[in-house]
Amino acid sequence: MRITRDTTIRPVVTAGAFMLAVLLAGCAGTPGMVAYRQGDYAGALREFRVEGNPAGDFAVGVMLYKGEGVASDPVEAARWFRRAAEKRHVGAQYSLGLMYANGKGVAKDLDEAVRWYRLAAGQGHVRAQVGLGFMYLKGEGVAKDLDEAFRWLHEAANRGNGKAELSVGLMYAKGVGVAKDRDKAAAWLKKAEDQGYSRAKRYLKELEESGTAAL
Repeated sequence: MRITRDTTIRPVVTAGAFMLAVLLAGCAGTPGMVAYRQGDYAGALREFRVEGNPAGDFAVGVMLYKGEGVASDPVEAARWFRRAAEKRHVGAQYSLGLMYANGKGVAKDLDEAVRWYRLAAGQGHVRAQVGLGFMYLKGEGVAKDLDEAFRWLHEAANRGNGKAELSVGLMYAKGVGVAKDRDKAAAWLKKAEDQGYSRAKRYLKELEESGTAAL
């Protein structure tokens, strides 16, 4: 199996849907969430602002980022995410890392992205683990370290993240950060394929046709 092109997956900004899911999980039953579910975004934003806790601060950041109840303002959203992140809110830590990685609402700063990803990853945040793994894989914001890249991506893959499953499968196939192992490569690629990753299906076919000697 000869994989000569760049087959890693770059994390992309899909923050809107993710942030909403975390908001719904973290603020259930609060006056702000009651208003939010009723479509009263202005009222929800007002309630979240006065809650004075990390979940409320994060919710304000989400709404400012998405432009709900107020014009979208990524800069102000980042400020509220930071308030929550400094209080160890894991969703805010990840979101802030993502914004630094992409220069959204803040000046692009890969060192800061790594910092916040690492804090969230240490709390078990799967997407942060994926983000941190890619930073180590590419040497962005941190010294390139393939062992650390594999460790974090493998952790996320073990928890069912499809992107991580695909990457771990390719790392086993290519011997990146881990010894080559055809069987483990195939197993992880099959997991990613089962989650709908078409590239995993293509790589799995190549792997199955290549034989162990080609790895």
